[in-house]
Amino acid sequence: MYVLDGPGVRDSRPSRTAGLCVERLAARLATAADAQRPALIADFWAEVERRGAPLVEQAAGSPGRYAVTFLWRGHRATCQVLLLADGLTDPGDLTSALLDRLPGTDVWHLTYLLPAGSGGAYRLAADISPGGPPADPGRLRQRLRALCVYAAADPLNSHPDAVTWSDSDGSVYAVPAAAG
Repeated sequence: MYVLDGPGVRDSRPSRTAGLCVERLAARLATAADAQRPALIADFWAEVERRGAPLVEQAAGSPGRYAVTFLWRGHRATCQVLLLADGLTDPGDLTSALLDRLPGTDVWHLTYLLPAGSGGAYRLAADISPGGPPADPGRLRQRLRALCVYAAADPLNSHPDAVTWSDSDGSVYAVPAAAG
């Protein structure tokens, strides 16, 4: 992750947070009739396709900070999704880089609160191994390390600034610079 120097950039450390866009979807789903849920989810994905991923939203109550939401559209075989992002994910603790699934949907998400002007390269990998993730922490770490080989560019990212990360294509995320 890179951070542009400037006024208002006091703390460049990323912190995991709740994504505003996913919270709005969850709230709508919680009050929707079962018959309405598929349309709400379809509308969410249409908005993501229109805007491109990751979703970048001004963080409420945090001037100069943005909620950056990485997304994956899963299917019934998806048991976990891993984010590998410059400066955001710790290669020594890949479990902290797993996306969360919005229950009852195909929406997998992970949001970081980031300062204005930050950005970097990232890749995603979906685990579709039969039987789901191992319960044993050691075996889970081993599975996640193996999954890194399959990480690729974000299919929802429409930013033209694709980068090369090792021998695989990657995607970029960029937070707007602070107004000044």
